Amino acid sequence: MPIKISNSLRFPRLLIIHIWGILFIGIPVLAEFPEKPITVIVPFAAGGGSDVFVRIFQEAIRKQNLCPQPFVVRNISGAGGIIGSRAALEAKPDGYTILCLHDGIYTAQHYGNANWGPSEFEPIAATGRNGVVVAVTENSPFKSLSELMEEAVQRPYQLIFGTNLGAPSHYSALFLQKGKKGAKFRFTQTGGGAKRLAQLKGGHIDLTGFSIGEYQQFKAAGIRAIATLSKERKPSFPELPTAREQGVDAVHGIVQFWWAPKGTPPDRLAYLENLLQETMKTDMVRKRLENLHMDPLFQIGEPLRETIKQRSAKIKEITIEKPTRLPPLQWMVLGVVLICSVLVWMEGKKE
Repeated sequence: MPIKISNSLRFPRLLIIHIWGILFIGIPVLAEFPEKPITVIVPFAAGGGSDVFVRIFQEAIRKQNLCPQPFVVRNISGAGGIIGSRAALEAKPDGYTILCLHDGIYTAQHYGNANWGPSEFEPIAATGRNGVVVAVTENSPFKSLSELMEEAVQRPYQLIFGTNLGAPSHYSALFLQKGKKGAKFRFTQTGGGAKRLAQLKGGHIDLTGFSIGEYQQFKAAGIRAIATLSKERKPSFPELPTAREQGVDAVHGIVQFWWAPKGTPPDRLAYLENLLQETMKTDMVRKRLENLHMDPLFQIGEPLRETIKQRSAKIKEITIEKPTRLPPLQWMVLGVVLICSVLVWMEGKKE
């Protein structure tokens, strides 16, 4: 007669099954994954766009009881996402520590800020795509992107583009520059979206880029979008033309990816894939992503790997202009000092 295990027992059911297997069968029964909380590293500060995005998933997983263990968010900010991604890179590949990082995983490597990239992780899923807009102040003399890009051709390196160097926002600008022959911006480090807004409003930069969600949040502050880098006009802003419509061959967006350390077991990757897929199906997540003006993209498996391959190849098409190296002034000064010291010493010997 099969033994029935009452749900009213105080001992965990899996522990009883494990003991039963050892005593009567002689083979230990493997515990089901997950046995403890799953930590997702967000490599940016709390309250930012990536943090808000991940916490939408966290809340949906908790409210819908999609995972038997807590889904914990850990913010490890610094160096444009590099510190947090390194922590995930070095984490134990057991499925209990994962990373949510957008296209910054490509751009940091390509720009030279990190010596690792997508190939050093196991891709889990892509869950959402953000459009990008080019913005100026309300009183900017540029009424369209075509006017602005013509100015960037006629006066190279004079228009200041505020960005986070090596981050996806920087690459949006580089794709924009590449899309108009002869156009050149002068890039300056400004940081995240809120800092770029402050620099734009303060007149320290001429233009910058925002995700569509950021622009929706910031536009009341007195800024104006002059183009979207999407393939087609966004339903949220049907009057906003694309860059291509204005003669600039630039298409770029930001995809949110989930990654696991290299070597994570396939069965645990499959569990995480399924968890994210079920979470994406919830009305809560779909409505919240819609409020953020994000496309409800979801990919796993081969379509995901193909997307990663294509986006990585597209990033490699960008040529980074290295700044002109300054002469080694410190060594030149030291040389002059040494020569003067020798001359003084020789004069002293003559006396």
